[in-house]
Amino acid sequence: MHGFKRHGAALRVEIENQTYLHAAQAIGRTARVLSRNMPSEIKTFEIVLVASGMPVSEVRIRREDMQELEHELDGSWKSFNRVRFSCPEGETEPSSDRYPHFEWSLKPYLTPSLFDPDNPLRADLGAELSARFEPRQGLVFSGGVRQKIIGNLDEATRVSDSVLPHVRSDFSLYDKAKGPKVTHLTAAYYFKPARDIYGRVTAGYLERMYGGLSTELLWKPNASPFAVGVEANYVKQRDFDQAFGFRDYDVVTGHVSGYWDMGNGFHSQLDVGRYLAGDWGATFTLDREFKNGWRIGAFATLTDVPFSEFGEGSFDKGIRLTIPISWITGEANNTLYSTTIRPITRDGGARLNVGGRLYEKIRPMHKKSLQDGWGKFWR
Repeated sequence: MHGFKRHGAALRVEIENQTYLHAAQAIGRTARVLSRNMPSEIKTFEIVLVASGMPVSEVRIRREDMQELEHELDGSWKSFNRVRFSCPEGETEPSSDRYPHFEWSLKPYLTPSLFDPDNPLRADLGAELSARFEPRQGLVFSGGVRQKIIGNLDEATRVSDSVLPHVRSDFSLYDKAKGPKVTHLTAAYYFKPARDIYGRVTAGYLERMYGGLSTELLWKPNASPFAVGVEANYVKQRDFDQAFGFRDYDVVTGHVSGYWDMGNGFHSQLDVGRYLAGDWGATFTLDREFKNGWRIGAFATLTDVPFSEFGEGSFDKGIRLTIPISWITGEANNTLYSTTIRPITRDGGARLNVGGRLYEKIRPMHKKSLQDGWGKFWR
């Protein structure tokens, strides 16, 4: 629970869903708890979904509808037709014990590498220690350290022959480094400057190969299938040991992105801008998201780098696969495992891999995604 406030016959509850794959299930659980425990004079529940301190969606549910539809055969869909969705304005009202908040985890990790002609399948298995600290609303400090236990990624012998700046093609040199590796160490601030606009500023070691400053704004109305985002970054390449040093290469990069929820689980995205090697171009992505949380998609990038200079493969492309951990464990968990499969990693069309990008943080809490998962409302 993020915040709790009564005004008249209505009760406003702000929640952060850290458990359920579908946000609709978190809303349903919250509404049933309130319906059972709140005084009879409370007639309306205003449940606000919060992400990183930002109010994303407000779901207004009448108590009498909860009681009337509880045992209906199609109660989930009838309840969806009766609730009211909106995008809350202003800031949230967190309870006094919400901040500061600290959490940590220690878990295994698996990093695969495919299509190396010398060994088509390589992988590293190890342990990852991660931590997250929120001293106040919207401000998040996070970091992660990995230690390999077993694997053969460091046995790769192929050397990059790229004529472009080696922004990605030296990835094997990062795998050869010994000892603990800092995967990321960042400070991020999330904010909401207007009703349908969300913002993010992230600084630090953004990913295993780059550190610097990343900024983003996203326009996403609650009931709209469309969204537009702008991202700008200044980054430097990290040392191969993934400690705290940097190499000489730095670059300004950024994109304008358009998003479209096409319906039936299909999502498309178009990114236009400047990539890590200084090349300009566009990336088109098409994903299919299933109701069980699985997601598969493909992407392709074309930039002003000629095919002859790009090298083997001619242009960047690949397949993305996302698997919900709950599908494996059988328990409620909204953690996702994602991997990208590329036939070959080159330097053209390479983009920064910064965590916490806004669209995937916001979209699952808006009306269209809530509708897709509303079958979980009574579960």
